Amino acid sequence: MLSCVQLINEEKYGGNVILKIPGSENTRERFLIDDNTFCKLHNSEVDAYTFLQKHTEKNILFPKIYELEKMDVSVEPIKQGHIIMEHLKGMTHLYCHDALRPDDLVEPVKNLARFHSIGAELTEEEGKNVVRDFLESWFSKLFTQANKDYFIGNLSKTAEWMNSDVAKEAIGELDRILNPENFQKLNDDCRLTGVREVLCHGDYSFHNLLFEKLPDGSYKFRAIIDFQSVNWGNAAQDLSRLFVTALNGKDRRDSEEQLLRVYHDELTKVSKGEVPFTWEQLQQSYRRFFQLHAAILCAVTPGLFFMTFDAKEEGQEKNEFRDKMVEKYVALLEDIHRNIKEGY
Repeated sequence: MLSCVQLINEEKYGGNVILKIPGSENTRERFLIDDNTFCKLHNSEVDAYTFLQKHTEKNILFPKIYELEKMDVSVEPIKQGHIIMEHLKGMTHLYCHDALRPDDLVEPVKNLARFHSIGAELTEEEGKNVVRDFLESWFSKLFTQANKDYFIGNLSKTAEWMNSDVAKEAIGELDRILNPENFQKLNDDCRLTGVREVLCHGDYSFHNLLFEKLPDGSYKFRAIIDFQSVNWGNAAQDLSRLFVTALNGKDRRDSEEQLLRVYHDELTKVSKGEVPFTWEQLQQSYRRFFQLHAAILCAVTPGLFFMTFDAKEEGQEKNEFRDKMVEKYVALLEDIHRNIKEGY
């Protein structure tokens, strides 16, 4: 969590609301983030919500915003800044081992296409404040060699449950994927490949989407949140992030092309003028960015998995929890291996 988030009561806004303040002590200590970086992240989110409020015709679902104030590190004392937004009740918290159904992602995918289309309508002044070095700057801080060794070491502990030699072999590829040179290359992907950049969310995982669980077990999409990572980039960075986090291995493999088509059709419908890239360019971009986000999920989630797994009592529930997570890892690692063989 990159911000301090609190539930507070404000009578002028009708009761409980969410207060979001830049800066988290846990994040400061773990990633050595300074006030300048927190300022950049917070102000990016303020800008994103400003864009969303300006473009209500896009029908993008996000919480109602009551107050937006930017952080300012140029004054003494530092002006902290804050966001106050609607508190949506009845939302279901999803964990790394959870999986949505492909049908549950149709509306999030359409909303993403609408958000991406906003970039083409920003003024020059609005656009210049959106960062262009997000992938390189943020992931280089996260994936130091020490952190990679720790992350991949945790993943290696799951290998005893994997029934795939290909998946086990692919664990060794993660160090190469999660390196500064690759982050730089993907950061510059649009310039290198000629794919037009869009306004990306930057962390479009299902943890940053709000869902309401319905009686039939399906999930109703309610809102997008957490726009701190908004950046100019390839649309596939958001799509790959969503699919690898939200779907189990089988459903992802069976439905990712269909969901990409839903996205491209929606983007075509809402874009004013020329669509920023062809269907073929989107497919190829997705393969490139899948490698990154599949590797990230396989690297960063095993630590959380083991914390939860070790705390569970022996029995069927514990075994099912393990099997769900391992199934996701195996499919991701096998597909990483396949893509490497095919030149991605």
